[in-house]
Amino acid sequence: MTLFNKVFSTRTLVQIVCVLGAVVVMKVLSSDYDFSWATALAAE
Repeated sequence: MTLFNKVFSTRTLVQIVCVLGAVVVMKVLSSDYDFSWATALAAE
């Protein structure tokens, strides 16, 4: 466990969790509203 703590600081873990959470939220929203980020970016 000490090796894990050395490799991943608390700040790094928080950033990873936030990024993963944001990705999950976007996936849920896109499936709910039938919205694709690929088509939105291609339309610009």
